[in-house]
Parts: sequence; C-alpha cells; structure tokens
Amino acid sequence: MPTLKDIAERVGVSISTVSRVLADESNRAFNSETRQKIWEAARDLGYSVKPPAPESAAAVKSIGCIVSTMQDRHYHPYFSVIFEGIEKELSRNGYKIAFTFTQEDLKRPEILRQITMESSIEGLIIIEGIENKLYNSLKKHVKHIVGIDVSDPDIPTISYDRVEAARIAVKHLIDQGHREIMFIGGTGLSGEFEREKRYRGYKLALEQAGLAIQPQQVLNAEWEPNNAYHLVLRYIDEHRGQLPTAVFAASDIMAMAAMRAIAEKGFRMPQDFAVIGFDDNEPSRYTVPPLSTIHIPTFEIGNVAARTLVQSIQHPYPLPIKILLPFEPIFRQSSTWQA
Repeated sequence: MPTLKDIAERVGVSISTVSRVLADESNRAFNSETRQKIWEAARDLGYSVKPPAPESAAAVKSIGCIVSTMQDRHYHPYFSVIFEGIEKELSRNGYKIAFTFTQEDLKRPEILRQITMESSIEGLIIIEGIENKLYNSLKKHVKHIVGIDVSDPDIPTISYDRVEAARIAVKHLIDQGHREIMFIGGTGLSGEFEREKRYRGYKLALEQAGLAIQPQQVLNAEWEPNNAYHLVLRYIDEHRGQLPTAVFAASDIMAMAAMRAIAEKGFRMPQDFAVIGFDDNEPSRYTVPPLSTIHIPTFEIGNVAARTLVQSIQHPYPLPIKILLPFEPIFRQSSTWQA
C-alpha cells in the first residue's frame, strides 16, 4: 500500500508538503506545478485519497502531526518511518493526517493560528519535545494529544528507554576491550549534553566500568551527519597517537558519516576503530562493514501512538497511559572483529 513517503520520494518534496497538499489546505500557498505533480504521483501510485469537497470537509476525521525537526530532509530515516506507522494505523481506523508541521513551522504565526484557531482536527501527535511556549499553546487549544518521547505526565506518551539502550551499546564496546570511546551526538532543545538521554547512557556505561569521560572525545555534531564527518576527520588529524579505539554515535546516519571519515584516513573497522550506531535504519546493514546498532521499533512507535490517540478520542482512558516499547541490540561486523 503506497504511503506519503512514496509520494514525497517520487516528486522530490517533503512528507509534510505532500500531507498538506493532499489535505487541500487552501490557506497555504503551494506552487501549482508542485500540487499537480503530487496529485499525479498519488494517483499513479494508487494512493487512496480524494480532494475534500467543501460541504463534506467538516465530516472528515483527521489528526495533525508535529515533529521537533526533520533537519530539512525530504526523507528522514528515523521520523519518516514513524510517520508510516502513524499513517497506516490512522487509515485502518478511518482517520487521515491533516498536516505535518515541524517546530520551525510553528514559529510562524499563521501556522500556529491555523492549528489552534482554525483547524478542525480531532487530535495531535507530537513527536519529541518542542519549546514550552509552543507546546503550551497547542495543549491549551487541542483536547486530545499523544506524545512520542515527550515529557508530560498529563498526556499519553509512547517511548523507549534511550538511556538504557545507549548504555547497552557502549557496554558492548567495553566488553570488546575498548577503554577510549568517542561519543558523537547532539544536545537537542536543552543545549546541554547532560540532559540528552543517549549521552547519559554513554556516561553511565563508562562510569559503571570505572572509566573516565574524556571531554575532547565528546563531539557535538548537532545531529547532522555532515558535521559528524568533518568533526571526525578533524579529530583524527589533531589527535594522532592519542586516538580512541571505538565510536558510539547517537544515530546511524552520524555513525555512517564517522565510518566514512575513518576509512578515508586509512583506518580499518573494527580492527582500528569499532563503531556502533543507534536506530537500526535500513541502510545500516549495507555499510562496509555492516554497522552495529540498537534497533528502535520506529514503525511500531508510530503505529502505537496513532492507536492510542484514536483510543483517547473514542474511548478515553481514565488516566494518561505511558507505553514503553522494547529495543534490541544488533551487533554486526563494525564492532566485532574476529581474526
């Protein structure tokens, strides 16, 4: 069954653009050629959608999605899979996605007004934390909200234990004999590594093994693979003779960027550098060598979030529920070497 992601890839636009065009949001300006291409791609791929007639618009059951960031990508290997899970479960229950906005979109007054004052959505799914002022405005005007990795005891939330997942990833490297382990990640909304859960898991694993954190080995790539690539290149050039023997990256795409930098500098993996990522994006199994990672059930996270929202709308739970989904370590050749 075709999805919004399939249409976005066919046309070369973002999933949020496809979502908004197919929802026929008349108060947003889209290039007419882009609209045409999206509708044609939807028809060619067999995506089941019809332009809403004005007289029936009020009867359409729809929800909105807010994501912290898509990092300006048409397809994001983590968030886009969550959207697939959301979309399929909503469709099964007779709902559709009315729009998908990022936190940056919400900073535009007309977008925030559309959601809080003009939209007829029945609920919202918020994916990861957004600024308090924006979040409180949404919460004030939208009755039903489900959060994915959102810290709010007043709403249903879907998440997984990021601290423990990261701890297990780093413990794997320690169990392989590594004592100097680089961390590559980002700080998120807080701007502080100490509040980032994957960093906390990294730190906890080192502390439990009696190892000290080397501040120079903590690289802030701001979640961007290009930053990770250049930071690792620079680190290797500046620390020859004092290099770590392992890398834990807080996402697979940053891990892949680090692997390229390591290979370009003439080092082998895992013999010289063991590398482990996080998320288990599909490309991770096709790197050279295949990337060790932590499998996060991204599709299921979206699916459960959509199901929880529908349940909250139709038959509300007496209290906000908290659902913690499992993760799975997957150790491939990038971190386990046998002579």
